[in-house]
Amino acid sequence: MEAKQAAGALLTVVGVLLILYAIYSGFVNETIGSTEKFSADAAAMIVGWFAVLIGPALLFGETPAAVKKAAGR
Repeated sequence: MEAKQAAGALLTVVGVLLILYAIYSGFVNETIGSTEKFSADAAAMIVGWFAVLIGPALLFGETPAAVKKAAGR
């Protein structure tokens, strides 16, 4: 496994964990994010989503089909 593939696997796992944390936090707090104060769960959801998009691209060496279609490639 190359370093690029290892980084992709790590990003994918971390991204899934961040998304699961944000969902769990939403169930516990009954909301994701807050207008009154900084909330790490909303940031975790955003960072996790980007990690889940980028991770498999590095791991498998190609982008998901939906991203290719949206980019027009």
